[in-house]
Amino acid sequence: PLAISGGIDSMLLLKIATLIKDDLGFNFRAIHINHNFSSNSAEMENHCLNMCANYNLNLTIKNIRLSEHRNVEDQLRNKRYECFFNNMYEDEVLVLAHHENDQFETFFYRLFRGSSPRGLSSIKEISERNNRILCRPFLQVTKKCIIYASKDLGLKFIHDHTNDDLSYDRNYIRNKIVPTITKRWENIHNVMNHNIRLQNDYSLIVDDYCENIYSHIIKNTQLDIYKLLYYPKHVHSVFLRYWINKETKYSLSKNEIYNLLSIILSKNNDYPKCILKNKMSITRYKDYLYIVENKVIKSTNQKIWDMKNDTDFGKYEIKLNKLKDEGIYDNLSLKAPITLKSVIGNEKIMLNNTYYQELKKIFQNKSIPLWERDKFILFYSHNELLLAYSDKEMFISSEIR
Repeated sequence: PLAISGGIDSMLLLKIATLIKDDLGFNFRAIHINHNFSSNSAEMENHCLNMCANYNLNLTIKNIRLSEHRNVEDQLRNKRYECFFNNMYEDEVLVLAHHENDQFETFFYRLFRGSSPRGLSSIKEISERNNRILCRPFLQVTKKCIIYASKDLGLKFIHDHTNDDLSYDRNYIRNKIVPTITKRWENIHNVMNHNIRLQNDYSLIVDDYCENIYSHIIKNTQLDIYKLLYYPKHVHSVFLRYWINKETKYSLSKNEIYNLLSIILSKNNDYPKCILKNKMSITRYKDYLYIVENKVIKSTNQKIWDMKNDTDFGKYEIKLNKLKDEGIYDNLSLKAPITLKSVIGNEKIMLNNTYYQELKKIFQNKSIPLWERDKFILFYSHNELLLAYSDKEMFISSEIR
């Protein structure tokens, strides 16, 4: 699909697509995201409708709205991409009309926000996001060329009124900073392209180095703090950024990295955490950093299970084959029906033939963090705890061993 807004860039993209689709055998359709933010949003949507009708091209229109009036630019961009991806087929590529001037704006926008070389390498002609391929065929084309080509083709377009609002960072960079720099340094385009390529090269070098030391520091997605501290200081923040991006596809901000470095250097193992903007948490426990997703919602209900078929409890599945592989199915099935419950915190289980042990103490001795304890399912028979079960580990009562 072609991402079209109704502005001059995407209207030229739309026109060129209609000119080449038959000769090259490409199939195009268009998607317009109405942000419902500009005073002329309806006019832009109607223009996209009319142009696609003229070209006999299928158009999908979707609406998004701000949930809060802060970080407006980032919020609209994230919602826009989410909407694009939710309305694409598996075999489709998203084609965008970003051009060379957008590339420079992105560089300065990220520079002023303290981005790493990865961020300063800016946008790519072909890239991937959320497992979708993005293509930007205009990325080496200047805005001036787009204006000339649009005039030659007699294209009509709608100017987005929000682009004139200098309170938004990108608009200020576009209308104030870039023109001033371009006027002062005539060859800035060549310099900027060179600089962006350099940042990309530096980013690749960093990635290669981090990948080479990755298995020494990371175990089962968990970061060993003292192994990270073994490396020079200048590696710490770079590696943290690489680790989180590799595991979650999330890019840490400057403040988030500072917070994580403080946690690493504090020696506090009592669950200090940094909550990221994507609502994940990075939490310290037993000198490891853990990536913790949104808090597990424990099932407050109990469930009776006859053990004849696989079952689920809350959001987790219990497989008979796994119990059989562990060699506990036969003895456990003799106790059926089994009552399934969540961990509350005061449970005891007999792991030997002599005395009961507190499940909480067992978790602590095995260095199982709090969020992993919530994932355990407890198997009871006549109020006797027989099994604490999770996908990663099990604690089995001597009653069924």
